[in-house]
Amino acid sequence: MVEDTCLRRCRMKNKENWKVFRIDSIFDMFTGASISQDKFNVGSIPRITATDTNNGIGLFTERLEDRNYRSFQNFISISFLGSVFYHNYEASLDMKIHGLKIKNRELNSNLAQFIIVCLKNSLPKVSYGNQLSSKDLLTKSILLPVDKNGTPDWTFMEEYVQVKSNQINNTYQLPRQHEITDFRNLDEVEWDEYFIDEIIDVKSGVRLTKDEQEKGRIPFIGSSDNHNGVTEFISNTNSSTSSNILGVNYNGSVGYAFYHPYKATFSDDVKRLSFKNGKNNQYTLLFLKHIIERQAKKYAYGYKFNGQRMKRQIVKLPSKSDSGQPDFEFMEQYMKRMENQAIQKVGMN
Repeated sequence: MVEDTCLRRCRMKNKENWKVFRIDSIFDMFTGASISQDKFNVGSIPRITATDTNNGIGLFTERLEDRNYRSFQNFISISFLGSVFYHNYEASLDMKIHGLKIKNRELNSNLAQFIIVCLKNSLPKVSYGNQLSSKDLLTKSILLPVDKNGTPDWTFMEEYVQVKSNQINNTYQLPRQHEITDFRNLDEVEWDEYFIDEIIDVKSGVRLTKDEQEKGRIPFIGSSDNHNGVTEFISNTNSSTSSNILGVNYNGSVGYAFYHPYKATFSDDVKRLSFKNGKNNQYTLLFLKHIIERQAKKYAYGYKFNGQRMKRQIVKLPSKSDSGQPDFEFMEQYMKRMENQAIQKVGMN
């Protein structure tokens, strides 16, 4: 019934049934603030940063008693570089991350997804040289479908996304959840500090210019902070071609790390990391990714995260009290629990 009603209304939503609104006329806005990463402890509260991956989540922290610590729930975030995401959970906001809530109406997933598409289509292109400030955002416009009174038709937006979601759900099956044997939290395990080269193999990529690249189906991993580091698809292979590995940028978008389960070829701006004599899989390497990315703000174009500095970088990891070695089993179990939670959330929507 909902599908039939919505589809009829979709056909009616021609250009006469859309209207331009100023952002500040229909949304309340708030913004984040800067806090040094050194003040944070690893925890379970997402912190939204200016990344366009991982739903904007840069790290997970504990709650912090600081006047610049600002957390919100059930909102849309927009970074100063134009990344837009929905958060139905509590999250804190970094500097230059703006939050939006609809005036006099509660957001939900369906409504937020429709609005996000409209925001992306309505907002101007932004960059480091043309950033989106909170003042600018309030004066921008968004094109939305309207009801017979000329006000945003929130009900239509919700129903439209629900119809599309139902169509997808009819063909999509959720992954099975993992069996969990270790339920300890991050503050219930021992942690130890290690030099990266004590426990991790660090291998270089290989320089491959644009002229040398041949079109193909192999991901080429460059120094990018999005698309999982993939900058091109090529047919070239060389000594850097590998899989089940963590790629870490040490030039360009410094400190960003991405896990690659597939075969990929790596540029000379990316180091390839894997645990020595350890359990290398998507869960242990994704755990390592978050640890390494916490160090990223130490580095910039003038102070490169080069091979030697990377090897001497200290990382703090869960450890086994009897051997002092990294606790790979806990890392894997912890990340599987996080994945189970994500599967449960999708299943409840």
